[in-house]
Amino acid sequence: MLGGMSDARHEQRLRQAANDAHAAEERGDDAAANAAWRRYRLIGDAARDPDELLAEGIALSQMGIEMLAVSDRLQAR
Repeated sequence: MLGGMSDARHEQRLRQAANDAHAAEERGDDAAANAAWRRYRLIGDAARDPDELLAEGIALSQMGIEMLAVSDRLQAR
């Protein structure tokens, strides 16, 4: 994070997204809760190192490719 106000603003945005998600969950509004948790995750990711995010994305892609290969082998049986 950049520091000072940026950190405070970032934390405020995270808290608001979490509060929105919890409120939606309490109302039983799954769609709104999912959207708020997704927003929470995006706000958190915005503060992460871009190289770390890229590495995580590559790892997830590789995992998806491996899972697809297993699925294809199972379906071929």
